[in-house]
Amino acid sequence: MRILLMSLVLSLAAVVHTPAHAQEGFPLDGTWRGQRQAGTEAPVTIVMVLEWDGKKVSGLIDPGPKSVPIANAELIPDGWRVKLEAHAKTGEAISFTGVIGKLGAYDRTITGTWTEGGRTYRVRMVRE
Repeated sequence: MRILLMSLVLSLAAVVHTPAHAQEGFPLDGTWRGQRQAGTEAPVTIVMVLEWDGKKVSGLIDPGPKSVPIANAELIPDGWRVKLEAHAKTGEAISFTGVIGKLGAYDRTITGTWTEGGRTYRVRMVRE
């Protein structure tokens, strides 16, 4: 009995003193920033604010007076792929497909292809 009690106390002590790794929640939650640039054009900063409500991903592109709501968003756990779709106020389609990098890190990334106005850009978004 004494050995059992001592084992239980030592096990509990080991659990209490083991560092816990913080959970970051849903991998897409947060503010993401990147730039799109083609050729000699000046870079254009892209900001996305994404949120998981327990059922779906929602969010905004470039929050503020000219923000664009995200119409469809999908996280595909197989390969940690991301697909986002939106429509600018002018009606033109915006899409972003990419892969999450540094998944366990706070400053994770999404690297992929941004399509807007019929043009395609390589973009690397970083969570802030």
